[in-house]
Amino acid sequence: MEFLEVDGSQGEGGGQILRTALAFSGIQSRPVRVTKIRAGRPTPGLKRQHVSAIEVLAKVFEAEIVGAMEGSSEVRFVPGPPRSGSLSFDMGTAASITLLLQAVVPAVALAGSSLSIELIGGTDVPWSPTFDYFREVVRMAFGAIGVKFEVSAIRRGYYPRGGGRVKASVEPCVSLVPLDLLDRPSLSDVRIRSRCGVLPRHVAERQLSAATTVLSKSGFRIGGGEITTEQTDSPGSSVLVYTTGEGFYLGSDAIGARGKPAEAVGADAGNRFVAVADSGACLDSNIADMLLPLLSLAPRPSRVKIHEVTAHLESGLRLASQFTSCVYSVQPEGKSSLVTITPAKAK
Repeated sequence: MEFLEVDGSQGEGGGQILRTALAFSGIQSRPVRVTKIRAGRPTPGLKRQHVSAIEVLAKVFEAEIVGAMEGSSEVRFVPGPPRSGSLSFDMGTAASITLLLQAVVPAVALAGSSLSIELIGGTDVPWSPTFDYFREVVRMAFGAIGVKFEVSAIRRGYYPRGGGRVKASVEPCVSLVPLDLLDRPSLSDVRIRSRCGVLPRHVAERQLSAATTVLSKSGFRIGGGEITTEQTDSPGSSVLVYTTGEGFYLGSDAIGARGKPAEAVGADAGNRFVAVADSGACLDSNIADMLLPLLSLAPRPSRVKIHEVTAHLESGLRLASQFTSCVYSVQPEGKSSLVTITPAKAK
């Protein structure tokens, strides 16, 4: 059996390379071997959350897997046909549900399948998109390229206990739509969502107030602000500043932390949103990381103006090129960058 060899230490060298490689493997029904996983990290190899991602994707594609254990630096993944129907999985920790879904959703859709999935873990945890960002920004941007899904949070889960419960339903993608997003968005309706769990309501109120202050000083009109409090297994908070429309998908989120004032959490989200909007980009850097590598599978070239070229995006585009033989380029344009992706079939 011939495996596509992926160096898991390239670029940012984290779990995102593994998840992206397995997603492309499932979409193309192509065996893959990922080596040197997280080789440059203080604790190399797979952690519990990475093992969970492998196990879920293996169930989705009825795959044969070797090396899916904590500490392993190499994984072999041989996908079978995509699974339809329903699936549930408890990650047992506060492992990020959104990081897993950003691989599972396009993999299922672009493999031409449908799936209802329920996951238990962390919905709003460090180093990953918050659930609100995933639902309000990622869902809309994926829909624009033909990857359609619905998602709801039955219960929120914060670090360290997790306990969040999310349900998602994915539709098969009939045709992947290329993007041509070049015009500076006209941002007239910026929204804020602030929430907290097992904390006083004023925490969410202060996050919202701080984000509103930052946006107002920069001349943005707030189209709506929402505050939510809820019962969770661990205390936590999050805030999202976002706006989406035809041709632009922008968001910035922040998560509360012990010892960090609620005002700082709200201001962080607000300031980063202002920076993205000021660049004239059509995509913020987080959604660009998720979306652009998938455009290597589109029938025609895509051109997208993004806020920032991250190490995650560079790794994702290299990996997409390895799987699909696409050609891509990045051209700085003032405070933004223009990314062009030409699929192999469109060369």
